[in-house]
Amino acid sequence: MYPKVNQNIMIELTNSDQSCKSIVAEIRENEILIGVPLDRRMVGLLLEGTKINVHYLTDENQYMFHTEIIAKTKDIIPLFRIVKPKENEIIRVQRRENFRMPTNLRFHFREHEFYTINISAGGMLFSCQSSVELQVGYEISGTLFVPNQQNKVVYRINIQGEIKRIDSSTIEDRKNVAIEFTVMNQRDQMKITQYCFEKQLQNRLS
Repeated sequence: MYPKVNQNIMIELTNSDQSCKSIVAEIRENEILIGVPLDRRMVGLLLEGTKINVHYLTDENQYMFHTEIIAKTKDIIPLFRIVKPKENEIIRVQRRENFRMPTNLRFHFREHEFYTINISAGGMLFSCQSSVELQVGYEISGTLFVPNQQNKVVYRINIQGEIKRIDSSTIEDRKNVAIEFTVMNQRDQMKITQYCFEKQLQNRLS
């Protein structure tokens, strides 16, 4: 589902942590025109060919797509022209408490390295040895390593969360630990959402 004219959107540069708000001005056959961000620092970064992610809400659902800047118009009120994605390239991001992407990401905790089983912007499930002392209700903190598949960097995201569930694993001498994130800034949350989006897009196009 495409965004609508006059709808607010969030623009995120794929090669940095920077993001800003904009608005949809016009939708054409092969391109979308969006307003110049109020943050003037961002305007200088939105050059021709710049890769961006666009986030927006429609009917309480969050959508996201990858695109790039075509050019800036020379009208009295300038606008940015971006590539209009195909409909199958637009992903509906499910509510964060429900949308969990199966994936194996590194997670450092107590000087040990574990791997996730699935992850969302609201929490994750990871596997560890049965001997690791953990209990439901414990607050834990650690570092999650989240790759960005477009610019080939790995983000180090510091997380804090509460253990909600501990289950026995199908693998001998291991257990699965479910964590709900309790402290997460918006930028880090967006990085995880973007990672899940990219994985889901890969699955749909493969």
